[in-house]
Amino acid sequence: MDNNVKSYRKPYVRPVKANWWTDRSFYIKYMLREGTSVFGLIVALEFLLFIVAILLNPIQGAYFITNFFANPIVILVNVIALISVMYHTYTWFNLMPLVVRMFKSKEPTDTKLIPAKLMVIALWFAWVIACVVIGLVLAFIR
Repeated sequence: MDNNVKSYRKPYVRPVKANWWTDRSFYIKYMLREGTSVFGLIVALEFLLFIVAILLNPIQGAYFITNFFANPIVILVNVIALISVMYHTYTWFNLMPLVVRMFKSKEPTDTKLIPAKLMVIALWFAWVIACVVIGLVLAFIR
């Protein structure tokens, strides 16, 4: 049989609606979670802008940053970004036990997993510790 024969039949392509994700609440939550990355990008670009402003001229850069954060639109965008990143963190921490399998012991025969609730609590605890450490470092940098 020759596989080099050209076929003139069109393959069936199943049509997909643009709003396919609105059919189930799981997909809606998934798309909301993925949409939070836009606000994460905005915050990252702000940090990049601030670093460039400080490196180019420290005095005018600090003045620019102060004026930038005084803008009500910037405040609103940053509040929305904080809420969206917290939602992203919440959903990721709850998803983590399904993604990462952590065993109770290193014995090859022991297949008991660490409870999912314990993993989520440990992640939130680590997050709080990281926030405290970063806050203390920022408080004493002056």
